[in-house]
Amino acid sequence: MKYFQTVVLCLALLTGCQTQGVSSFWDTHSIDYSDIRAAEDQFAHFAELAVSAPQEEALTALDRLFDKLGQDPVAYYIYAGWMDGAFYHPLSPCRNAALYGKAVERMVADGILGEEEYHPFLQRREWMGYNLEGTQAVVPGLSPGTRTLVLVLDLGCPSCREALEKLAADPQWRDVKKVAIGLGYGPEPAVPAWEYISSENASAVFDIHLTPIYFVVAADGTVERGYTMALS
Repeated sequence: MKYFQTVVLCLALLTGCQTQGVSSFWDTHSIDYSDIRAAEDQFAHFAELAVSAPQEEALTALDRLFDKLGQDPVAYYIYAGWMDGAFYHPLSPCRNAALYGKAVERMVADGILGEEEYHPFLQRREWMGYNLEGTQAVVPGLSPGTRTLVLVLDLGCPSCREALEKLAADPQWRDVKKVAIGLGYGPEPAVPAWEYISSENASAVFDIHLTPIYFVVAADGTVERGYTMALS
């Protein structure tokens, strides 16, 4: 299954999240992917409703969707990819840990996806639980005590150097400690103003496919600002 199957879905979600009708949504809407664009738009609307609804109501509606998807394995694969884009992708305004966790729980339990197919979803669910605003930061190799801007980058990504330079030049970070954590393989960038950390445990905490991202750790070690895309 492709990682982040659709960019179109994220763009559709950028219109903002709605507030009505999630509990009965799949009682009045069918699973029909004969027109894939229409089906994707319908799911995007559901995602908007779900993240704005009371959590228990949204989780119940998501369970109802999975019950219907269980009758059509092809649809199951398609919608699993859309859920990944809607509830996990950091550019999606409908990114939501509870809904993504419920989706992954069903993917594992329903028996339609094989272990190798649902394992990436499990990994992303774990990644999603790290470095949320207000929680204790999880940054291998970083010692608390100083407010710190943390940039996570792919060492094999040419544009990540641009992110280093852009953040270093931003006045709001002028007097803030700057730490870059490299994932993957490649030479360490030689951009001034940054301290570079390499850790074999970093890939257990950060998703290389989302790089470059940055976040801010307060002096007490809590996350002051959550994951933010460094290049837009």
